[in-house]
Amino acid sequence: MKLSSQDIDLIEQLLHVRKRKEERLQAQWNQLKAQQDECKREKQKSYQEWLVSRETLANPLQTEDVMDRRQLRQLLGEKQNQYMDERSKAESVDDWHKRIEQLEREKLELWTQKTRLIRGQEKLKEVLDE
Repeated sequence: MKLSSQDIDLIEQLLHVRKRKEERLQAQWNQLKAQQDECKREKQKSYQEWLVSRETLANPLQTEDVMDRRQLRQLLGEKQNQYMDERSKAESVDDWHKRIEQLEREKLELWTQKTRLIRGQEKLKEVLDE
């Protein structure tokens, strides 16, 4: 089948539009990758903070002194605060992990779109080459 010059121009315009869309998808993918890398660094930082808080919470009381009720309440309050701090840091690690997974899903979707786009471009190029 012989293509008219008008058909060829239209196909070339389509290829140009698809190429620009591919570049935009690549830019979005790069942005998501950068966000994911930052999230991984933040997750690692949160994990280290969690380890410290976990160690603090796990340290047993090292006193030989007899405590009165006030001191026991104070100690209990401190341990509760340490526990809440540890839980908050653990949740932070989980939140970063979920965000990383979400970004990975978004990257996969962009990759799928880009793959479809490239296949379409190849088909258009085949039509032009015939």
